[in-house]
Amino acid sequence: MLRVGLTGGIACGKSHVLTRLSARGFHVLDLDLLAHEVMAPGGAAHAAVVEAFGPGVLLPGGGIDRKRLGTIVFADRVARERLGAIVHPRVREDESRRAAAWAADRNAVVVSDAALLVEAGVHLRFDRLVVVHCRPEQQLARLLLRDGIDEAGARARIAAQMPLSEKRRFAHFEIDTSASFEDTAQQVDRLAEALDRLAREARPRVRVGLEQAIGSLAHGPQRGPRGLTPLLVLEEIVAASGLELAQLARRLAPPSDEPWYLAGGAGETGPGPAALMAPVVLWSLVRGAPDPGFVFAAAASLARLTHREAKVVASACLFARALLETAVLGRVPADLPARAAQWAEEAARWGGAAPDATLAPVFEAAGSQRNDVTRARQECERRGGDAALAGALVGLAVGAAIDSAAPPVAEALRQLSSAFPGPPTPS
Repeated sequence: MLRVGLTGGIACGKSHVLTRLSARGFHVLDLDLLAHEVMAPGGAAHAAVVEAFGPGVLLPGGGIDRKRLGTIVFADRVARERLGAIVHPRVREDESRRAAAWAADRNAVVVSDAALLVEAGVHLRFDRLVVVHCRPEQQLARLLLRDGIDEAGARARIAAQMPLSEKRRFAHFEIDTSASFEDTAQQVDRLAEALDRLAREARPRVRVGLEQAIGSLAHGPQRGPRGLTPLLVLEEIVAASGLELAQLARRLAPPSDEPWYLAGGAGETGPGPAALMAPVVLWSLVRGAPDPGFVFAAAASLARLTHREAKVVASACLFARALLETAVLGRVPADLPARAAQWAEEAARWGGAAPDATLAPVFEAAGSQRNDVTRARQECERRGGDAALAGALVGLAVGAAIDSAAPPVAEALRQLSSAFPGPPTPS
């Protein structure tokens, strides 16, 4: 089953896109409608919303006055976060229950539509992300017409969301609704064909052994940027059953008061985000078949949590792709530098610029000393590269004894594997 997240700017046409995807035979879930249901009288979130925001948000019949509540939360980020903390877990539970009914069909495509998937940092729950957008002046005009609010209120609601130019960086696919309905329909039809092909693509699972996973973490970086470490990222993935960026942002040091996607700094010193990629790749493999498109998206998202420089984000994506290739092959490819050159264009697409040159000595050392962690690290250091990154690549290939890992590492890896069970790849 292919899980697809559909998001975009307010009043940009997500509902129209969802309706057409439904007409193409896809299973669809409107998470905003599910939110309405859980906040309705008797719903799972109704009492908690009233308790948090007071009886002033109630209509005479006991329902939530969504317009009044919207006025409150769109003007106050803390209030939005409080509402999200109440509603989102209930919506997710309902979404999971409904999606599970279609899980038996391995070729099914399930599309979940929600406005704030990226803002909430939960977009990596999906295999692919689609972002719907239009020109800014159209968005404002459509919102004024749709909701019957004044221009100041409309602008406040648009400003409360991530800028569309930023949100589009997280997309696997985009739909631009700026032109005619016919043009939008043609784009959606092409999207449907691409999603259907992805869902039907035969991709066997790859099971990485515990020794190989330990090898990557034990011989790889022990520290990461902004107080994060590979072990911390791994533990957060296990705790949240996935990589949730807003939750992980709370572990940054120094802490940030900004939304997770604005927390990354410029000119950061110390380890780069590539140091955190091993747990991301291991998680991607226990959640499903090898999927470079998903790995690029996850790597770029995590890298943006700590760094703003496009070339640094792109380099993290490139390193994650090299780890994925090593895991799938069960060895470091001898031609790793040549393969990395082929992946660089896709890494640049996700990062926003070409990767920097810091990974060249890492790939050269790992490719030339692919059966010996110690020699790979030494060769990388001699070439002026980050020896720990070379260690992560070769360690993933050759593995390490289970008892050589710190107990928290081994335990987190065992929990990761059991959280996302799947059949091993046939030999």
